[in-house]
Amino acid sequence: MRGLKKLLAVLSQLFFDAVAAALAMFIGLSLYYLGYSTSDFTKFIENNYARNPSVYNLLLLFYIVIVLICNAIFGCYSNVWRRAGVGEFLKQIGSAVLVAAIFFALNADKQLKIPVELILTISILELLLVMALRSSVSFFSWAHAVGATFLRRSGMVRVVVFGAGEAGTNLARRLGSNPQENRRVMAFIDDDASLWGKKVMGIPVIGGRAKLADAIRSYGVHEVVIAIPTVSHETLKESLDVCHRLHCRLKRFGTIDDVNEESFSKASITDINVEDLLRRDSVRLDMEAVKGFLEHKTVLVTGGAGSIGSEICRQVLNFGAGKLVIFDISENGLYQINNELCKSFDRKRYDLVLGSIRDRLRLREVFDLYHPEVVFHAAAHKHVPMMELNPMEAIKNNLFGTINVAHEAISHDAEKFILISTDKAVNPTNIMGASKRMAEMAIQTLDRKSGTELAAVRFGNVLGSSGSVVPFFKKQIASGGPVTVTHPDMRRYFMTIPEAVQLVLEAGAMARGGEIFVLDMGDPVYIYDLACDMIRLSGFEPNRDIKIEFTGLRPGEKLFEEINLKDEHVTKTRNNKIYICKPIDIDAQRFKEILVHLDHEIATCNETGMFELVREFVPTFSDASQPGADEAAQASACNFE
Repeated sequence: MRGLKKLLAVLSQLFFDAVAAALAMFIGLSLYYLGYSTSDFTKFIENNYARNPSVYNLLLLFYIVIVLICNAIFGCYSNVWRRAGVGEFLKQIGSAVLVAAIFFALNADKQLKIPVELILTISILELLLVMALRSSVSFFSWAHAVGATFLRRSGMVRVVVFGAGEAGTNLARRLGSNPQENRRVMAFIDDDASLWGKKVMGIPVIGGRAKLADAIRSYGVHEVVIAIPTVSHETLKESLDVCHRLHCRLKRFGTIDDVNEESFSKASITDINVEDLLRRDSVRLDMEAVKGFLEHKTVLVTGGAGSIGSEICRQVLNFGAGKLVIFDISENGLYQINNELCKSFDRKRYDLVLGSIRDRLRLREVFDLYHPEVVFHAAAHKHVPMMELNPMEAIKNNLFGTINVAHEAISHDAEKFILISTDKAVNPTNIMGASKRMAEMAIQTLDRKSGTELAAVRFGNVLGSSGSVVPFFKKQIASGGPVTVTHPDMRRYFMTIPEAVQLVLEAGAMARGGEIFVLDMGDPVYIYDLACDMIRLSGFEPNRDIKIEFTGLRPGEKLFEEINLKDEHVTKTRNNKIYICKPIDIDAQRFKEILVHLDHEIATCNETGMFELVREFVPTFSDASQPGADEAAQASACNFE
């Protein structure tokens, strides 16, 4: 098929060159004799061709053949004329000169009786006609390309890039050279005043963030792309408000934290998400301390398939752990994390172990087999409403399960045991928080007579964890609403999972036993504001497109979570995002007795007795256990946080 197209293209060129040669001779003769009388022209024809009228036709045919042969000699039929350059036109001039030379030679031998001036006229005309034909092909190809570009550009997404630095210029270069992106950069916005009014890569920098709205209106922009690796969440929120008001999409180029010159080629334009809006400054880790804490060690992570546990597993492997043991009761969770980790790490570096922290025999088997040096205990029941429905399960798992793992760590001479705790353990108003507070107390009590250094790390909500408010809101928005918020004044601390785990690892490296580390969670976020931001990120207007409904506080829920107890003395560490709560004196003997009684009450299914014991040892526990509380919990259990 391709060969046939090429043949047809050559034949069409031959045809048009023949027509051009015939026209050149006809016009040349007409022009040459235009200044003479008709009798002179007739006399010329009679003297040369009257005796044989077909001679003129033969001369014309001869001339056409010579032109075509000379063009072929100079390779004029092998050129792609829609992309013709100077070289192609020089070849055509050479061919015309050769044609003229042949006719001059024949005229000198008296074989042709054509005036020299006529030969020159015909040759020049033939060259001009052929060149015009060739140029028209190139011109129409160029015009078609320009027209296609214009049509393509008119249908392209008009973009303003926020940030004219390395990331922004790299993005503009990529979009300009790749039509498939279907985006056209119209202008830059940059807070560097020295760039205002100038052009970067031929694109104007029209001002700072205050000019964003003007840029969107002036250029008819459909999309704003943030191309600043270290952009603050305040800037993102401001930009989101402007874009939402002007019905313009907001995107980002690559990840907000880790785009750099080396990774620009892998970066892509993606949606802004709620994690970006709540993100703070990047965590600065003491890399050497964490590496020394984990490198070449055998590390056990309970709850290793969960949201926090799986991130601990990723980072532990990245920091060079010799062997990672991922322990979890979820078969499906272990399957999923294995599918992820095997793509990045040697399968020999980690093992998957199915089991429950309530099963002491299974735990002993695992510790006997691996003898872990570092234990991260992330396994826990964490959903407040579900634990309100099943309070005994909270104590069984979060308290006694923690004690089981800690006992095995101590008896197998583990170096460190780190409990992942929660801000809900502070002045708890629900059984889940109370169970985690008792777990903290158990760890501090066990640490006193142990060679293993036991500590806890306490932090608030993490974004995107299973069952948390963010994915819950996403589902509600996707279904058209309403988005349910318990109370307009509800506030919570939020961290990203990687950020929280990085701080957990450094706290683990600092731990010397008995500490409760508290992570700086930044400023608390109003859940109502979070819901509004998520609705806007989805392209809707809160309470117009997607309704927000208040459902009332659920049993065991507080408006505002605290990070530390009133009696806990908080001190700073070398990391300004990690604090230490001084342990509160605990009556170890009485705590041991309460554990024995708790075990008995649970074994006999005496829920009332269990609650009395919990209140005795956690005096700040103010639960909602009263008649009708269980029914209220049932009614609100569908709205998890």
